Order: sequence, then C-alpha cells, then structure tokens
Amino acid sequence: MDKIPPWVQQVITTQKKESHKNFCRWLQLSTIGRDNSPRVRTVVFRGWNKEYEIEILTDKRSEKFKEIEMNNKVEICWLFPKSKCQFRFRGVSKIDEGNDALAHWENLSPNAKSLWAWPRPGDIYEIDSFSPSEITDETAKLNNFILIKIVVNQVEQLLLQEPVHIRKRWLRDSDWTEERINP
Repeated sequence: MDKIPPWVQQVITTQKKESHKNFCRWLQLSTIGRDNSPRVRTVVFRGWNKEYEIEILTDKRSEKFKEIEMNNKVEICWLFPKSKCQFRFRGVSKIDEGNDALAHWENLSPNAKSLWAWPRPGDIYEIDSFSPSEITDETAKLNNFILIKIVVNQVEQLLLQEPVHIRKRWLRDSDWTEERINP
C-alpha cells in the first residue's frame, strides 16, 4: 500500500492514550457461524502489517477458524473506554500459515505458545487433560497455530462526546475519503 490510510493515525493515537492498559489490545471479532448465526468473541490485536491489515492469532481447531474458512467476511469492534472512542472495521479475513505466522510464533513467550498445545477449543473440559504451561522457545510452530489477517474495507469511528457524538466513516472504494455521518 502506497500511502497510510487516514484512519490508521486515528487508531494509533487513540491506542497510545490507553497503551498502559492490557485491555486496549482486546478486539471483538464478529463472524458468521456454520449455522448462519452471528458469532462474536474477544481476540487480541497483534499488530498491523505493511498493508495495514489487522493481525490476530487463532487455533486451527477452533470454531472461529472453521467459520472464517466458510465465510471470510468479518467485522471488528474496538472500544477504547478512557478515550470514549469506538472503531468498527469491516473486511475480509485471510489465513496465513507462512513466514508471517512463523514470525508471530517466534515472538510469543513460552507461556503464550502453550495455548496452542492445550486440548481442542470448545471440547468438554476434562480435569486430567494435558495442558502445559510453557513450550520452549526452540519448539517448532505448532500446526494449529494460525495468523489471521483482516483486509479492512470500511472503518467507522464513534467519538462519545457531549452534547453530540461524532461519527466518521472511511471506505476503501472511496480512496479512504473521510465522511462525517450521523451518530
């Protein structure tokens, strides 16, 4: 991508205001379930790539992965409570198991890597199931470790201000031209 979309700086500025809080990395990801119902879950923002795609990690064994394989259209809602600012990102997801995924794997702590060695997400919990608390740095990337890249096509920002909220929208198809819309 040649130029930085204007909404990216808005997100980064808002992020910096709340960067000392862990929850500032939590996003709400919405997918369409295999039964065609909406599904929303919290995921962790892992960064932007050079194309300003949102990167998150998931387990290949999860329902989220299966839903994205079936229908790659997603929406993300990202709330920054201190700033009273919300961003909504609409786009399509791409599954990456290559070099970018490997780079994310290598940057994880041994404790974080262990999540991908736990039993299958969503299965019935068994008290004596094996759940390691750490995986050594030398361990190869596990096959169920997946990087998801969200190609953003639309962004909305809602600023919760008094007396009137401010709402803006940017569309990829409009070369990211900012539009003010009704809150």
